[in-house]
Amino acid sequence: MKWICGLVVLIFSMCAFSQRDLTPSKRGKVFGKRDFRNLRNFGLQVQLGPTYLMTNRKNELVEIPNASGHQPVAYLNDQYGKIGAFGEIGLMHFPKKRSGLSLKLKTVLISYYDWGLGFKYFRGGELVESTSSIANSAPESADFKLGHGNVYGRFSIHKNIHFKKNGGRDKSNFFLDNSLGINVDYRILDQSDAYAHPASLASVNYNPLHVQLHYGLGFGFKLKRGSYLIPGVRTPILGYQSTAGAGSSQTVFGKPSLHWFSSRYWPILFHIKYMFIFEKKTKGCAPGITNDQDKETQRNR
Repeated sequence: MKWICGLVVLIFSMCAFSQRDLTPSKRGKVFGKRDFRNLRNFGLQVQLGPTYLMTNRKNELVEIPNASGHQPVAYLNDQYGKIGAFGEIGLMHFPKKRSGLSLKLKTVLISYYDWGLGFKYFRGGELVESTSSIANSAPESADFKLGHGNVYGRFSIHKNIHFKKNGGRDKSNFFLDNSLGINVDYRILDQSDAYAHPASLASVNYNPLHVQLHYGLGFGFKLKRGSYLIPGVRTPILGYQSTAGAGSSQTVFGKPSLHWFSSRYWPILFHIKYMFIFEKKTKGCAPGITNDQDKETQRNR
């Protein structure tokens, strides 16, 4: 299943070894003079990009008896997705201290965590086609389109895996960004067509409120100290939702895809993410960095 594949990728990525995160190279002079600004442990994160609804490659075939005694009429349900869009704004935070487990394993378990509020717009549909065996009868077809707008809140934990340079002595300004998190969505916009399947299939629709566990993978670029650009992709791997339709309702746990019409749609978000760490404003002389832990905290930004 699709969510199993996503979970396998997550486990593989999280088990990879990394020494420290977001540490600027001691020898790197790409950006001119070294940056000695006193940065905070949190900052702004903004992301936007296209969305897409992935569908099952195998189309559903529905047959109904023919009242005239001919062969049954076959209806093919062809689900499809279209490009939508989303936008989000929120904050990101670096942990102030490493956990005991992190120190014991000699690796950073949580590079940073972030959260945000945003809006997603999804587009797709279901094309129904039939081939009639009745003489002088043209094939039937109907195209039912969906358009959904969801407001959402998201929280994610990130683990960065850095590439090496100079024979493995220093970190490059590029890294893999793995994330695991939860999002709560609520549909406030529904521009879908009324569903009237020729074979009288009932439309089963997910309710406005639903919760998902998601995984994200990005390729990060360090623009300068405290400033990062991360293009990537995010998709749910588990979901909790309730559905309604045909006079009945049920609660579904596990499937990350969303049920609409007589089909399921798996949402995928492609993003360009920008992160900027806030600078700490101090009056007079900046306070001295007194110990190695303080030095590492500043250097990791």
